[in-house]
Amino acid sequence: MGSATERDTVSVKFRLIYGDPVPGYQAPEGGAAPDAAHRVCTGIAALADAAWPHTGRLHARSDFQWSDFDAGLLGKVRPAFPELPPAGVALALRIWGHLHGLVSLEIYGHLRTQTVNPDKLFHEELTQLVRSLGIEPEE
Repeated sequence: MGSATERDTVSVKFRLIYGDPVPGYQAPEGGAAPDAAHRVCTGIAALADAAWPHTGRLHARSDFQWSDFDAGLLGKVRPAFPELPPAGVALALRIWGHLHGLVSLEIYGHLRTQTVNPDKLFHEELTQLVRSLGIEPEE
């Protein structure tokens, strides 16, 4: 993940965007946190969209409908990826949850107590995630 300063910067930004919400606080429109969240959302949706031709058949029995998702999410994803079906949006959310869990463990210091090389673990996780989507990652 880089130097200690870079890790600290990433940690602070992650906590600001994904940390526990402050009760009653409503974030203002625009700004760094919503922009970052939008980039993450569309970036992960882009991965699901790119993987869909390879993995869509695995989700043929999915019963997700557009009504299963928040309008705000759909307002970001559908214009950017008009061919991605509801099951693809669900796939994007599962990818996000999968990665979010591992990143959270790193940000909150739990991986460093379990492995001497969290970067190696994260790299392997990304490699296996991409393979599970039917795409062979570039080495």
